[in-house]
Amino acid sequence: MKRFLFCVAFLLIVLSASRVLAMTSTNFQINWDNMNAGGNELGTSTNFGIWDTLSDNLSGTSTSANFKLSAGYRAPDEDEILSFDVRAQNGATQVAYSAFSNGANTVVVASAAGFAVGDYIGVVENTGFAELSAVGRITNIAGTTLTVDDFDGDGAGMSAVPAGGDDFVYRLNINSISYGSIAVGNQNVALAMSSVLTTVPSGYSVYIQADQELSSGADIINEVTDGSVTVGSEEYGAESTGATAVSPGTDLGVTTTQRTVQTSGSDSGSIADRIGMIYKLSISGSTPSGTYTQTVFYTLTANF
Repeated sequence: MKRFLFCVAFLLIVLSASRVLAMTSTNFQINWDNMNAGGNELGTSTNFGIWDTLSDNLSGTSTSANFKLSAGYRAPDEDEILSFDVRAQNGATQVAYSAFSNGANTVVVASAAGFAVGDYIGVVENTGFAELSAVGRITNIAGTTLTVDDFDGDGAGMSAVPAGGDDFVYRLNINSISYGSIAVGNQNVALAMSSVLTTVPSGYSVYIQADQELSSGADIINEVTDGSVTVGSEEYGAESTGATAVSPGTDLGVTTTQRTVQTSGSDSGSIADRIGMIYKLSISGSTPSGTYTQTVFYTLTANF
């Protein structure tokens, strides 16, 4: 038996064109204000501060096909948002499910205990190297039916009624994956998720880069090079799934070379763009025993 540990770490780089003069406190934000009588250059209290303007009667926003005018003194620029979240499956939350609907964004689980509105979840059909997966965020729980905002991933190809006893739902709420002790012939898989919510019109890109190869001292697990991690071979890689995934359905290496895993040429809309990342590991009879570790950095940037 050989022990492997895989760790995921996160790095967020935000490069947006946000230029807003905003007044903020712990619970409130005033992006801009307009006073037509009285006023002061800067007014403050214990918890708030405000910049105000006298006699600004014609402020407002006007648009045409190609231009936008924000009229008035201290008119704000548009606030462009980049919001990023990366989570991995928590094996301790594994629960079987009996029905799945990609169209209705629902999954019926054996027990809803431990799930809450706002949780990210991953639905996995036929656990293994060929598994299908869908990720979403819970918006409602009715009995044992979980409803999410949207399923991203392989949902369109997943069965309405799973069969085989290897179909599970997980909470996606941790930042590390542990394969534990494994053996030759095992299909070792773990699901992670990248979620991007943005108003940047030109879109965004997500990259991954490891601090080192998956290794234990001088021993290194071979990265997958033929597009598919194979049982019985010593190989390690990840498959991305979802509408904004790069090279979906292909197992690619997770190495010290940075590569793009998710990208879009437009904003995400009101619901975040998400992809699933299925990390896959197989060993051979000649793989040296050891504790193998790796840290993977996820980086998000706006497209300019």
